Amino acid sequence: MANLHWIEGIEPLNLTPQHCQQVLTLFLNETGEVYSPASVRHLPIPSWGGNLVLVDLEENEPRTIQGVLWATPFKDDIVRIAAFVIASDHQDKGMGGAAWRLFSKAAFEKGYRQVQLEVKAENTAAQRFYIRRFLEIKLPLEGYYQSGLGYMMRGPISVD
Repeated sequence: MANLHWIEGIEPLNLTPQHCQQVLTLFLNETGEVYSPASVRHLPIPSWGGNLVLVDLEENEPRTIQGVLWATPFKDDIVRIAAFVIASDHQDKGMGGAAWRLFSKAAFEKGYRQVQLEVKAENTAAQRFYIRRFLEIKLPLEGYYQSGLGYMMRGPISVD
């Protein structure tokens, strides 16, 4: 039985080639989006509580990355989620909510009060997830995603 937990990740620039490929595969499998290793490695994600990876703690190192929630300081009191994806085997099991709580607590402690992200227009399940966390669609994003329309969402960071 898996012992899945969100742990603080390293900066994407320092990912091993194996871990970088796991992240690329997650995006391809779960979103259909194709990214290059360079585009993942150069995401400006610092090492902090908003840089989370989902791993099985019972797996020997190097553990397989089963999900990521990568957030970065954006502007003023806004933190931007640059990537949030979970392997389909682990969706609908509370893993997304657990990551969001850890991220929100870390962001709030650092002084951030707003969160912003982009989501595919067709990804209504993700939109519902974010709306339940008080984010709102602020504007459509034409050409942001390779596969079509996206939305910019923003809302307050709330901690339980």
